[in-house]
Amino acid sequence: MAPDTTSTTDRTLPTSSAPTRARLGIWGHPVLWVVVLIGIGWLLRGRQYLFNRSLWLDEAYLAVNFMDRDLGQLLFEPLSNGQAAPLGFLALTKLLTTGLGVEDWVLRLQPLAAGVLTLLAAWGLARKTLPHRAAQATFVGLLALSPVLVYYSSEFKQYQNDVLATVGLLWLAAHFDLQRWQRDAPVLAVAGALAIWLSHPSLFVLAGVGLVLWIEAIRQRQRAAWLAVSGAGLLWVLAFALHHTLVMKTLAGNQHLLDFWRFAYAPLPPDSPTEWRWYLDSALALVYLAMRHVGVAHHGMLVAWFDGLNLALLALSAAGSLTLAWRAPRIAAIGLVVLLATLAASALHLYPFRSRPTIFLVPLVHLGLAALVQAVLDSRSLPARHLLAAVLAGFVLLVPASASWKVLRKPHNDQDMKAALLHIASQTKPGDGVVIDSMSHKAFDFYSRAHGVQAMPVTVFRPTINQFHDAMATVRRLCIEQPMQRSWVIVTHRLQERAGFLQHIASIAPTLQRWDGQGAIALLYDFRDSDYCRKYAARSRPPSAPSSALPTQ
Repeated sequence: MAPDTTSTTDRTLPTSSAPTRARLGIWGHPVLWVVVLIGIGWLLRGRQYLFNRSLWLDEAYLAVNFMDRDLGQLLFEPLSNGQAAPLGFLALTKLLTTGLGVEDWVLRLQPLAAGVLTLLAAWGLARKTLPHRAAQATFVGLLALSPVLVYYSSEFKQYQNDVLATVGLLWLAAHFDLQRWQRDAPVLAVAGALAIWLSHPSLFVLAGVGLVLWIEAIRQRQRAAWLAVSGAGLLWVLAFALHHTLVMKTLAGNQHLLDFWRFAYAPLPPDSPTEWRWYLDSALALVYLAMRHVGVAHHGMLVAWFDGLNLALLALSAAGSLTLAWRAPRIAAIGLVVLLATLAASALHLYPFRSRPTIFLVPLVHLGLAALVQAVLDSRSLPARHLLAAVLAGFVLLVPASASWKVLRKPHNDQDMKAALLHIASQTKPGDGVVIDSMSHKAFDFYSRAHGVQAMPVTVFRPTINQFHDAMATVRRLCIEQPMQRSWVIVTHRLQERAGFLQHIASIAPTLQRWDGQGAIALLYDFRDSDYCRKYAARSRPPSAPSSALPTQ
């Protein structure tokens, strides 16, 4: 049977009694703190969602699939633009867009709901895992304030579903009573099967949950519970097999994905200092992602991973995870299996262990930090333990809170295509056209109709490492094909990397108008009278027939 994690104080004294208030001391009313922190978490998520920023590259690549596909095509045909998403995520999104329209705020409703539910599930998990309400508040607060979770609650991708699956399944596992398997096993079995259809990495969490509960049932000689857990595991395997047959097999052998995440596959076994360093880098990356990362979790390495603050957070989380093994061995064991299963899949080049695919592991970092607060409170011989625990909890909560406060004041908006198109729509003249790179044009396709620029001719260029060639070749196409009079050049992806391209464009013709936004730029040119354009336009004209030529029959 799972250990009773209800503290003596919670069992014997009502929270309104004077002795309890005296024991709480500097903590005040921790339940109230939990409620406040959940409210703040919802406020932060609502603020980012209602800001209704523009879709960025990955979101736009997925969103355009909903513009012209029915449900069957979404579920049973490979998605365009190399995208992949769980079938349940796609089906729920299609249901929403069918009723409310293919709008960005509609596409983000499901991630928002997952973000809201995650905080409620976190409270349930904390109450089953951490006896002291202060430690519970710390765990819930870390999830509520985490800037990356605030952001991904409003991104049209499945990553917030991954976090909800982790927290929810851990909660059900902590609640599971081997002697009351008739009540708990069906719920866990169905929840796990649904999680597979909503979250790819939920498979790793289910592996940990199933294995640990299965071993516990064997050790405690609970044959009926063992059969129930085995039955739940069989249902999960069948759900995964069906899901894999329908969608995951389209990713097998995808060389683009393998190349994109080549740095994120675990060297196993590590046989050099560089390979051992990979594990330290990955641990620091995960802690930074959990506590300090704002906005899109790109796959590149950040200098801040290696600063003193991040190293301290990693050490605190690791220490707390060790104490969790004593306080809540079942959850600690599940977390260890999840981590090892994910690393094994990474070593086999089946799942990248870095950046946004590892967001589902973020609650494990937060649980380790909250467990350390619990450990301090449990150390009765420690002088001023309540004060020390309060300082520790305040420190770890302040780290994500300071980053999320910035988001509250100015929500994240990485690639503001909507504002760029609003400006162009207000300034365009008949005959104007758009020049856009292949990384930005899906967002243009998604928003062009709503912003009244869908009739403008569009020239798409594919960026290369030779930005001079990109600029000259693009303008040459405009001069020869002449699809437009004035040209609006739009860049919304990797704007800083396109600086050379824009400089070469400006060397051909003067900039008539410039608009700058958040991660976006729109520049107006008229290349028709440029020397470069005259040269290629003249070459493209067919030679006139000589005056002595006989008319053709």
